[in-house]
Amino acid sequence: MEKMFYLISDPSQNIPEADNNWIEELKNKEIICSCGNVISSSPIDIYLSEKFRKNFAPLTAVIGANIQMLRKDLIPILEIKNIEKMFFIGDVYDVNKKKSEDYISMVPKKVVPIRGGNESSCKRCEQCGRVMYFPLPLNNWYILKNDIPNLPLFPSTLNGIIIDELKYKELKLSGIKKIGYDKLKVLNKAIDGYDSFFNVEDRKSVV
Repeated sequence: MEKMFYLISDPSQNIPEADNNWIEELKNKEIICSCGNVISSSPIDIYLSEKFRKNFAPLTAVIGANIQMLRKDLIPILEIKNIEKMFFIGDVYDVNKKKSEDYISMVPKKVVPIRGGNESSCKRCEQCGRVMYFPLPLNNWYILKNDIPNLPLFPSTLNGIIIDELKYKELKLSGIKKIGYDKLKVLNKAIDGYDSFFNVEDRKSVV
């Protein structure tokens, strides 16, 4: 039976606001590129420009960098051993430099490209060489069979986490709200015509 995978992400409009000075500091230290790509893969603490809000989604991201926030009640389901294999883990601080008791930050170690058709947009960042790709059409996303690691979850090129069907069922049964689910097809070959952009060296910097 063919395995099924799902992209889980933040379906809300309540994206946490990152501290602009923190973003600029990361750029100046060449930890992230101006395009948002993480150049130096390592644990990165998140600093917000606002206080923590109860309406933050359990899995969300900060604008301006490919760094995600994960609420700790998801950890028992996703399992910390799986998370640590695919992400560097850090802390999250609010505008008052108060450390969150509810969230951790996650920087992907290696991402799996979510692909689309020939309508997809694709180009390289002139500064870091990152492949900047957005899959279109929206209802026809897929991943390639050869890109899938033998793990129940892994980082995607879009803000979110790709999970297998077992983790999908566990999350659904948990009743945790504010999680978006997008079912992903698994194809043997890409149909977008951009294979030349996705060689082995590029994949670590594709977001």
